[in-house]
Amino acid sequence: MKKINIYFLATCFLIGLYSCEDYDDFSSKHVYSEDENPYLRVDADATIITDTEFEVGRFEPYTIQLDDYAEKFETEMGMTVDQVISGLNNGTVLFYNINLSRNIWNKAAKTKGSNGWYYNSSGVISAEGDNNLTATVEVDPNSKTLIVNALEAAKAGTVFQINVGFAVNGPDYDQYIRFLFNVSITDPSIILTSITIPAGDYNNFGIDLEQYADIIEYNIGMTLDDFVNSFDHNGGGTIHMNMVDIESTEWDLTSSYTANPPGYWLNNEAKVCNWGETGFSLYAETNLSDKVLYIGRAPELASGNKYNLSVGYRDTSDDSKFFRFIITATLE
Repeated sequence: MKKINIYFLATCFLIGLYSCEDYDDFSSKHVYSEDENPYLRVDADATIITDTEFEVGRFEPYTIQLDDYAEKFETEMGMTVDQVISGLNNGTVLFYNINLSRNIWNKAAKTKGSNGWYYNSSGVISAEGDNNLTATVEVDPNSKTLIVNALEAAKAGTVFQINVGFAVNGPDYDQYIRFLFNVSITDPSIILTSITIPAGDYNNFGIDLEQYADIIEYNIGMTLDDFVNSFDHNGGGTIHMNMVDIESTEWDLTSSYTANPPGYWLNNEAKVCNWGETGFSLYAETNLSDKVLYIGRAPELASGNKYNLSVGYRDTSDDSKFFRFIITATLE
């Protein structure tokens, strides 16, 4: 028994000597190669979280002035903003994406010029020309800004994150500042509604615009009274009613009113037509006195028929001012 204990103690002693001999190997920081993505040292104080909402048809760049975070750059990276910008040029500062799911830096090459990336609707880094491109992020060294922008093809309802950071170039990226953008694509210009049109030739259902006065004012920039008094068919106004293609979302900007103005007759595909044409099925007319959008039926239509249509209103003097109804209409 004593011999066994002596051998055991001797073995432990030798292991201890070996461990001490290699102590530096176990305690020194890992040096990352060019092909490795360094781990992210989690630091809430070094993280700036921003909600960025983009409205379809009214996309404007979201810009962060880096000087607004000068104190944070000095605290976390030991640099002024000017030094960070200079560091991007001389390689002492890096600008990369961050993969939060794996808690690592993503050293993917820039895809938007030399200072930024494209992203698809899932927030995945993409290249110019790829499908489903939704947003971009880039640094403008001249204005010392970080810019996030939504692309024209971005679809309402899209939600994802862009996570980028500036880091001191060294054996690790522990000295950093990161910006996490919660990106959402919204469309406050759309009003969804379902209606039932009573049985009987030319009967209609009225959509009361009073119920949507706040939406109209937000999107058009006018009170409801000013809105109904500003239509262009009477001369002098700038508000026009248009039909909008349900599938492509393209506005019909060429058709003249074919029903009581402002209004249109529509065929069974919700395309503008004239009364009596083959397939004519519905009419959409805005009664400005009543402040009501009427959706009515043509004669001799079968009960149960269902139609999807979109009626839009826009300010012809300002492309950013518009809204539209997407309507499901069922015939009794």
